[in-house]
Formats: sequence, C-alpha cells, structure tokens
Amino acid sequence: MSLAARVTALLTGLTPSQIQVMPPIDRQQLANECRRIAALADPQRNSEPPKAGVLPRLKDTPRDE
Repeated sequence: MSLAARVTALLTGLTPSQIQVMPPIDRQQLANECRRIAALADPQRNSEPPKAGVLPRLKDTPRDE
C-alpha cells in the first residue's frame, strides 16, 4: 500500500469527534495540510476563474493576419 493510500485511509477514518478533541493548533495544522494536499491533487480547481469582459476575450481569440 502506498503512502498516499495510507494517508487517505487515515483521513477517511477520522470522525468529527476525533477532530473536535484535537488541540486548536493541531486542528489548524491538519486543515492547512489538507488544503495543501488538495491543491496538489486537483491543480485545476485552484486555478483562477476565467475573467469576464471584452478585453480577456480579445486577448484569447486568434486574429486574422
């Protein structure tokens, strides 16, 4: 079993009560690490949303030369 699979299994097994009894600093550290791993696992989710308006569309559309 890979390290990623073991970590996933441990996180899946956490219950809300187990998290609630953690000291606040440990809960914050866990939350930060979960966000970091989530960003690594799904990089497109963290990309900026497309900008609306005319200028971004002009920038992204090909021009006839």
